[in-house]
Amino acid sequence: MTGRTLGGSTEGVNVKVSKIFGAVALVSLLAASPAFAINECPGSGQMPWRDYRGGSLTAPTPEERRDVIDLLSQYAWTMDNRDFDGLAALFDSGSGQYFHCDPGNVNAVLAISAGSLAKQFQTMFATLAATNSSANRLLSSILIGKRDNSTFEVALTVQVSIQTIGVSAAQLDYIAKLYATIKKEDELMKFLVLKVAPFQSGIQASAR
Repeated sequence: MTGRTLGGSTEGVNVKVSKIFGAVALVSLLAASPAFAINECPGSGQMPWRDYRGGSLTAPTPEERRDVIDLLSQYAWTMDNRDFDGLAALFDSGSGQYFHCDPGNVNAVLAISAGSLAKQFQTMFATLAATNSSANRLLSSILIGKRDNSTFEVALTVQVSIQTIGVSAAQLDYIAKLYATIKKEDELMKFLVLKVAPFQSGIQASAR
């Protein structure tokens, strides 16, 4: 979806379709009954990236940094290509969770378990797929701190653009911070927690 706000202005390739899908997608999302968590996301005045400059976190080895970045790249590619089964496989199957934050309401956080990701995201992206539109993610400013020998804390910035394939140029949709807790098990990196925190209030998880 390309819509930014409920009842407000929209940006994207097809404004009319985006407005309609924005309302429909949110209703569908709520009907699917994912959990809503409390205080899972940082407030607007908090700066969790500062934890990566000293404190209890240590620097990863070059090999560990490579493996973490590879997991983040797989996340971007599975989301961009709407491979939602592949996306779910990047999370710890037992306790992995995806959180979508809203800076305007820190207590209203959309939470989806790893086991529900594929089904939920397939529904969320249905109209984006139907309009032959594509979302593309650019990851940058990646900070990685090691909590212990197998757990890593990650902070980064993501820019998401949307375009209709063969029709329009890419247009910036939103910018967000991503915060992740990643666990290494049996030589594989998996998300325990992935939090997406857009800068703008009203960005819907159903669009991304």
